[in-house]
Amino acid sequence: MSTVVALDIGSSALAGAEVKDGYTLTKAHVENLPEGLVVDGEVAEPVDLASHIKSFWKASKFSGRTVRLGVANQRVVVRTVDLPMIEDVRALEEAVLVEAAEQIPIPPDQAIVDFQPIGWYEGEDGPRQRLVIVAAHREMIDTLMSVVRRAGLKVENIDLEAFALIRALTPRTAPGTGGAQVVCHIGAGATNIVVTSDRVSQFTRLVGLGGVDLTTAVADQTGLALDEAEALKAACGLLGDIPAGWDEQSVTRVRHALALAVRPLVQEIGRTIDFYRIQEFSQNIDGLILSGGTSLCAGLDQYIQQALGIPVTVGRPLQNLAKAADLSDDVATRAAVAVGLALDAPEES
Repeated sequence: MSTVVALDIGSSALAGAEVKDGYTLTKAHVENLPEGLVVDGEVAEPVDLASHIKSFWKASKFSGRTVRLGVANQRVVVRTVDLPMIEDVRALEEAVLVEAAEQIPIPPDQAIVDFQPIGWYEGEDGPRQRLVIVAAHREMIDTLMSVVRRAGLKVENIDLEAFALIRALTPRTAPGTGGAQVVCHIGAGATNIVVTSDRVSQFTRLVGLGGVDLTTAVADQTGLALDEAEALKAACGLLGDIPAGWDEQSVTRVRHALALAVRPLVQEIGRTIDFYRIQEFSQNIDGLILSGGTSLCAGLDQYIQQALGIPVTVGRPLQNLAKAADLSDDVATRAAVAVGLALDAPEES
């Protein structure tokens, strides 16, 4: 019986998920992190972060000490490229490295490069293949791995968070039966936007806006501390009933502040979709899937749907599991990346 444990190290929380036999979630655990340990998706305080991971692991009671990790920050670069059809694996790898050196602004000796084929088409000079190339700064990856090892864990592999989100949040359908979907994972300090077709990434972008921006807007409007503003953001949302203990006028001000704060994020999502639509390989977008703790903010899905003119739903990270532990919506949503990392793992590290 195979068991996989994945760890999502975010700017504001640690999230872990344990999956057995491919599709049975046995455990999931989420724990907040102090501010400043992880900044913009990168490790800022290695010793303190390792200590928190160690205590997190002990509290979660996950099986074993081997983990899968995800990365998403500005030091990870993703490009979609076209190459001639190359059957020989080694020759294809060499061609990808040459293409990466030309298109990715990371010196080759400082980069870790991987790729994923996403399709092929008939070009003017014969068949061509389309690939997603991922490159990460080696120093950033080395730091992340050293922190996890300091916590007493062994790294099995590292994957792009965008790929994990696709595995967790997009339904399993027959290839070619639908158009593209947008997955929008709103983290604390950044939002991961992924365009996917047939559960394969077509385009991904990281935007430096997240749930903290909405929480700060509520705090500024109400004078509350950030933790209290976070709770009010979730309870109040952009639509719905008036929370107990609050008058209608105050709630209206909070919702106005939220609407103003989320507008720049919606604009960035719209720009990402517009950029995808002008690509020659683009498809019709069937809908947008929201994820992350902020996705539970009441009315956010309706606000984005009205702004962008495409159907918007709140993602269900457990939908592709045969069995799942009894989790609250909050824990399940915040563990979406970890669940995806534990599903359908890539064959290579």
